[in-house]
Amino acid sequence: MGPGFQFILIILIIAVIIILIMRNLPEFANVETWEPSATGQNPISPEQIHPQVAWMQSMARQKVEIPALFLIGLGVINLIMGSIIMVRSIQISNIPIEDFERDYEEAKNITRKMMPEAAINLDNQGLNIHEIQKKTIWINAGYSCLLLGGSFLMIMGGWHMRQFRSMGMAVMGILYCAMPCISCAGTFGVGQLIAAWCLMVLFNPLVRQEFARTAGRQNQSRDPDC
Repeated sequence: MGPGFQFILIILIIAVIIILIMRNLPEFANVETWEPSATGQNPISPEQIHPQVAWMQSMARQKVEIPALFLIGLGVINLIMGSIIMVRSIQISNIPIEDFERDYEEAKNITRKMMPEAAINLDNQGLNIHEIQKKTIWINAGYSCLLLGGSFLMIMGGWHMRQFRSMGMAVMGILYCAMPCISCAGTFGVGQLIAAWCLMVLFNPLVRQEFARTAGRQNQSRDPDC
């Protein structure tokens, strides 16, 4: 998938975010938080929840289950790729300079056949083989850290989405999933599609209500006076 199409997908995702925020966030402030009423009534216990409310909770969990698992799965892919690149960086730092030079020349020959312009840029770098080896190590190490950090955001975002714990963490994981190059799935357009799906589910009224219910329950458990 070309960079132009990926850029269009990112613009569409940003537009979806803006539309969802403008249409749904004012409603979010008025969603039932399941806190005690102003009259001092006790909160509703799980045994007293109306069957319709229990059905709404079940529907909310069904809606987030599959997209959250996809988000976690894409995070695992990032984790695997980041680990492979990190291991490769360590290997490059330990191989003799002669072996690295031979591998580098083979890589340049392949690049000349597939991307001649990129090969010209490699030839014009003006770096000796020792500098190229150090630069390669640092680039691989930095990129692997970027992938590993993103895998953490995606996995935690999917987990928080499943548990209705933190909408902010879920949105961070979703947005990272849509970024090309630094998200493996985002490079091929899959990340943008999964991110758009997750956002649509995340701002569903039933799902937002479950997030609000969980937040209200956490606030009650932190307040000793409740």
